[in-house]
Amino acid sequence: MESFAASNAPPRGQLWAKLHRGPHGEIVGWHSLVDHSADVAGVVGALLDLPVLNRRLAKAAHLESLDAHTCRRLEALAFLHDIGKANRGFQARIAPGAPTIGHIDQVAWIFKDALAADHCARLYAILGLDRVDEWFASGSACELWDAVFAHHGRPWDVRPADPHWRVVGDSDPIGELAPMRQALDRWFEDAFALGRPLPNSASFDNAFAGLLMLADWLGSDEQFFPFGYGLDPNRIVFSRERARLALDAVGLSVECRRIGVLSRPLTFELLFGSQSPRPIQANATVLAANCVVLEAETGSGKTEAALWRFANLFAQGKVDGLYFALPTRVAATQMFARIKRLRDAMFPGADRPSVVLAVPGQVGLDDAKGHRLPDFGFEWTDNPDEQQQRARWAAEHPKRFLAAQIAIGTIDQVLLGSIATKHAHLRGTALLRHLLVVDEVHASDRFMETLLTNLLQGHLQAGGHALLLSATLGAGMKARLLGTVQESLARAEAAPYPAYGWAESGEAKVLPVPRWGEAKHVQVEAEGWMDDPATIAAAAIAAADAGAKVLVVRNTVAAAIATAQALEALGTHAAAFRVAGVATLHHGRFGAADRQLLDGAVEAVLGKDSPEGAKIVIGTQTLEASLDLDADLLITDLCPMDVLLQRIGRLHRHRGRGRPSGFAVARTVVLTPPRRDLLALLRGRRGRHGLGLVYSDARIVEATWRLIETMPEWRIPDMNRMLVERSTHSDILCAVEEELRQRDGAWEHVLNTAYAQDLAQSQTAKASLLDRNKPLSAFKIPDGEVWATRLGAKDLQVEFPSDVTGPFGRPIGPIRVAHHLLGEGDGSQELPKILERTPSRLVFEIGQRVLIYDRFGLRQFKP
Repeated sequence: MESFAASNAPPRGQLWAKLHRGPHGEIVGWHSLVDHSADVAGVVGALLDLPVLNRRLAKAAHLESLDAHTCRRLEALAFLHDIGKANRGFQARIAPGAPTIGHIDQVAWIFKDALAADHCARLYAILGLDRVDEWFASGSACELWDAVFAHHGRPWDVRPADPHWRVVGDSDPIGELAPMRQALDRWFEDAFALGRPLPNSASFDNAFAGLLMLADWLGSDEQFFPFGYGLDPNRIVFSRERARLALDAVGLSVECRRIGVLSRPLTFELLFGSQSPRPIQANATVLAANCVVLEAETGSGKTEAALWRFANLFAQGKVDGLYFALPTRVAATQMFARIKRLRDAMFPGADRPSVVLAVPGQVGLDDAKGHRLPDFGFEWTDNPDEQQQRARWAAEHPKRFLAAQIAIGTIDQVLLGSIATKHAHLRGTALLRHLLVVDEVHASDRFMETLLTNLLQGHLQAGGHALLLSATLGAGMKARLLGTVQESLARAEAAPYPAYGWAESGEAKVLPVPRWGEAKHVQVEAEGWMDDPATIAAAAIAAADAGAKVLVVRNTVAAAIATAQALEALGTHAAAFRVAGVATLHHGRFGAADRQLLDGAVEAVLGKDSPEGAKIVIGTQTLEASLDLDADLLITDLCPMDVLLQRIGRLHRHRGRGRPSGFAVARTVVLTPPRRDLLALLRGRRGRHGLGLVYSDARIVEATWRLIETMPEWRIPDMNRMLVERSTHSDILCAVEEELRQRDGAWEHVLNTAYAQDLAQSQTAKASLLDRNKPLSAFKIPDGEVWATRLGAKDLQVEFPSDVTGPFGRPIGPIRVAHHLLGEGDGSQELPKILERTPSRLVFEIGQRVLIYDRFGLRQFKP
């Protein structure tokens, strides 16, 4: 195929689909509409041959499987996906500088506008579409056409297009589709044989739309499908062969790898070393349910349980891959190395799947880092050869991350498949192949919980698998995620822990799991130092002087920075946390390169293998998830109980480790307001110390504070269930709310405001949802609306030249600027203007704000 010579332009009357231009606008390569259509159809056929993906789409259609005849008809439909390119406006783009006329909304006009009836009749006659209509169950044709013409990631939209389809002189756009009819009749002859109608199911139509989006993207990749110049009369043979090779190359086809995994006994010891599985790990494979919740204390081995479940599901042919979703980018980066170790142990030989770090702006694949080039190409730090480059196809664009066989990223990547945004169907269909693992699921707010619940519904209805991990998940949230009825407070408190939970026919089920190791006794005390960073710093120094490793977790970046600065104001201390000799702290507002340094440095001084000796590490919520930390003393802001237990999981994490004198018993200091008055913190729009903003439900915070006051001794994990339910269960929250409203009239306004905000979050989430049980014709992307998967998550990534270094001596790379730091303008159309640049700090202007980046991270600049 590659030996065919290219002409400079398509012959007159031959429809083109893709062009390449030289530096002066001249045509240097072209691909015919027939050939490109064959390429995409070939990929659809190859995808439908994948056993797991075939079963998922069949389940969405309420069938056992999609037979060969059905698959060939779907392949033929895919062949017709670009017929709109025949319109005169699109074909006129062959001339340099011609206006950009599309092809999807233009063909929608023919199919859907009554004024286009004559054009539609001609289109049907030229392509023989009346025969295609016979494939559909009564009334279902329109919905599948909706799926076919949503292949660019959005629904088609009817717009006036008559001038683009009229016959003018010897130019007949619809008539020029005759070669498409000839190819359709020859290449898909068996599709016209008698057979059962195509599936008539909204969930199937939505899944097929995503499959076609994936196929169009892969079928348009020239490294797999070079331009044919209309010279091959039987392109479909080449396309189908190349499609199989492409699926192998990018990792979508995994059957050979599955055979390799099955070539030796699959044991826990093989994957994780000589250790025997702990109870929660040993039980990870016994449940047949598609969606399982695992609740166990921090440090008990939930990650290994999830990976062990994935390995077994993969070996059984129930999933093809894994997406490990985490709450933050920092957590995703930390998990990356652990999953690479599993990959190395699980897949023998050289044909191992790549492990993708699915975090835009800091994409990683195995040991390589990658970034997008200005010309939409992609550059990798290890200069891969052609075969390696092809294997990285899924990693080179965020919309393709879920097509990777093994990926680790933030929860946002999968939630984008749950909302009405471009290419949501592609993400959702690609995810169907995977075991979806969601870590720290309790950390979701009501907005994200709504999105996740919707995502799980579509994923599970099509037979997908999911595992939800949590230190302790409140009964209410667990019921909403699993689709069951919330248990009473008494039953919720009495529920086993640790445990696996799932649903059968809407009824909650539970499998108790023996606890691993001894209970951890924790002394919990409240201190009114929340507004006094100097006192917090002094307490940390006193503990460090006694030889302790101290972890200080504040709810906000501003409070963490104030505490770090207070520590320095008390004098240089040898125990202060440093990176490359520079005193600093740990939070999420550092550039990607510096965050990696920070993560490694924190684990080096507080991790499992860290040397003995005092250390003071100050940070935010980034310290509470995924990092394997072990502190002698925890100082933390007041926060909801489930979050507090997550932070306590970093205290005395590794049993048997020597503790300095005075710290043999785990101790947590919870920072509270100086007066027993939560209301004072919550007054105003945003609250302070993250209360009322980061943690918006004042009732949960109040209930948590009461438990801290009345229970100074905690046994972890024995009391986890009770502590969480007595601070999050709806019965408790209703009682707390009633009491607060009666206590002080000012609470009325605070609670009503919080209720309104919660309702607004819920309504915003519901307004953004993509419902896969509704017809595709109901799928709309509002004009000008860009949905975020978290409220306030519309951040900006700012790039700097490679010679601009950060506070730790490395090139600063991209910095993610939180939306609220940009002021009224979002800065998205601007380049950063550097105002000051020294080895220790960078001051720049972006949007409406001047920002500073130094060893304390990114924040507003205050001269």
